[in-house]
Amino acid sequence: MNNSTKDIQNTSKTEIRTSAISGKGKFAKQKIMFGEYITTLSGELVHSDPDITSVCDKFGVSGDDPLQIDDEQFLVLDHESKTINHSCNPNAGLRNKSDLYAIREINADEEITYDYSTTSGTNDTWTMNCGCNTEVCRKTIGNVLTIPASIMAKYIALDALPMFIRKQIKKAGRLI
Repeated sequence: MNNSTKDIQNTSKTEIRTSAISGKGKFAKQKIMFGEYITTLSGELVHSDPDITSVCDKFGVSGDDPLQIDDEQFLVLDHESKTINHSCNPNAGLRNKSDLYAIREINADEEITYDYSTTSGTNDTWTMNCGCNTEVCRKTIGNVLTIPASIMAKYIALDALPMFIRKQIKKAGRLI
């Protein structure tokens, strides 16, 4: 299933290469401007409660691979989408359900990243050791409520949160 809310994925500006963060990564082949649409993450739609262990077991993926797109909906990401790695200091963010946009200018040859915590709902118990090695690395990342308030405010201002996350953090009384 393709979760696209765009008709065309902007793959001409990106390519997959070996990543210093983890395995393979998606890199800009040319400059991507602030606010520019990059791609729509896609894959197989599955329904699950926040504990996605059974989904991971069924598809043979790790807990950081399914992308939460609604309270009980996840995408088991396709190969292209899985190559976009996490960073605690990302250059892209998700809007709508799974549309990836640049949240700052991305230079040619720079790896495209987003903060995985921005897609992990408030009831999710998932955590992951972080290997982004940025100056602001949180070392361990978890659900959206583990994002420091100052960074959350930045993501809100940049429109770098999926709609379901915006609703959940509003309900939880966090900054919206």
